[in-house]
Amino acid sequence: MKVRVIVDGVEYDVDVEELPGGKFRVSFEGKTYEVKAEGLGIDFGALAGASQSVQSAPVVSAPAPAPSPQVSAPAPVEGPSVSAGEGLVTAPMPGKVLRVLVREGESVKTGQGLLVLEAMKMENEIPAPRDGVVRKIYVKEGDTVNTGDPLIEIG
Repeated sequence: MKVRVIVDGVEYDVDVEELPGGKFRVSFEGKTYEVKAEGLGIDFGALAGASQSVQSAPVVSAPAPAPSPQVSAPAPVEGPSVSAGEGLVTAPMPGKVLRVLVREGESVKTGQGLLVLEAMKMENEIPAPRDGVVRKIYVKEGDTVNTGDPLIEIG
């Protein structure tokens, strides 16, 4: 699956291949990294069936290009968590809300970007964990959030 990752304001088109055991093979700029994603709170199997032209997907941190040939795989970035019965998407990490990409009442599909959260100088697009309708948006652009804070409710 092709995804777009933004690192320090620079966009990269990245190929992501799901491997067994919550691991992913991430390839870009002629290099391949194996990363492990844990606690993302979304069904990656559902994302695999999404359109191949997906511009946003769960953020699996990709390392910034480095001149040194010795690049280690980055630590995974926690994805949004969803409260079982409520469809509440919460902040996967502390950060600042840069852009809200949806409106209340809007239908969303699994993997569609809901908002962009800046954390540690990286822009992380938070995806919809499932199909549904945006019931409530709890944040606005410029808000600072902590891990676990409610962001958007999907019904």
